[in-house]
Amino acid sequence: MTMFWYAYRSYVAVGGLLLTLFLYAMLLTAHGMERPQFVLDQASASVQHVNSRPWRTASDFLAGRKYMVLTFDDGPYGYGLDEQILDILRKHHARAVFFLVCSHINEANRDVLGKFERAGNLIGNHSYDHLKLDTLAQPELEQQIGGCSKRLAELTGRHPYYFRAPFGATSPLVAKVAQSYGMKQMLWNANSQDSWVTKPEQILQWSTEQPEDQSILLLHERPTTVAVLDQMLTQLEQRGFQFVLPDQLSDSSEIN
Repeated sequence: MTMFWYAYRSYVAVGGLLLTLFLYAMLLTAHGMERPQFVLDQASASVQHVNSRPWRTASDFLAGRKYMVLTFDDGPYGYGLDEQILDILRKHHARAVFFLVCSHINEANRDVLGKFERAGNLIGNHSYDHLKLDTLAQPELEQQIGGCSKRLAELTGRHPYYFRAPFGATSPLVAKVAQSYGMKQMLWNANSQDSWVTKPEQILQWSTEQPEDQSILLLHERPTTVAVLDQMLTQLEQRGFQFVLPDQLSDSSEIN
């Protein structure tokens, strides 16, 4: 009887250990789980999980897994730089939101819009002429915001869903005009500082130290940024980040 009891306890212990290891492995790998969905949280300029399940939350916590949105402003740049960004994103299985300035689009670079979309990226509206929009009256805003949306729709066959004001210079009126064209305003809560920093190593430092889980990172289509983009994404991945896009959901299902 004693030997049976010891054998029984051993089987239970081994079984419990194997079950624990299996569950832990499942949590770490997120095997069999649905792809996490995210939506834009305009109030905090971040993204948030949609209907995040406890199993997914536990898995992310145990694995140190974090999520972020990459965004690139001021494109298209041309001269092959856009394609360099796409190649680096593809290497890291990453996608991004490209906020384009419509006056930057010309015959030489217009084909890159299709390349952005075919690679699974999103195209956003960054105004027509990159002006400080919070200083403009509504008729001018209609041209800057609505005019750019119309131009992007002509080139891609769809109106953009996300809008970003140049310099982040927004206002209630700017947001209202963007909304009237069916767009959500996306700002950021992590900044690479690449709009003014000229040393790539400083851009790398800002870009890898600032982001936290569910951040939106502000980048620009510039050679100095592209010079460290591969290294940047590698370091972010080492911190546990995965690069995601916010889903384009209706008002009724979006966090505001």
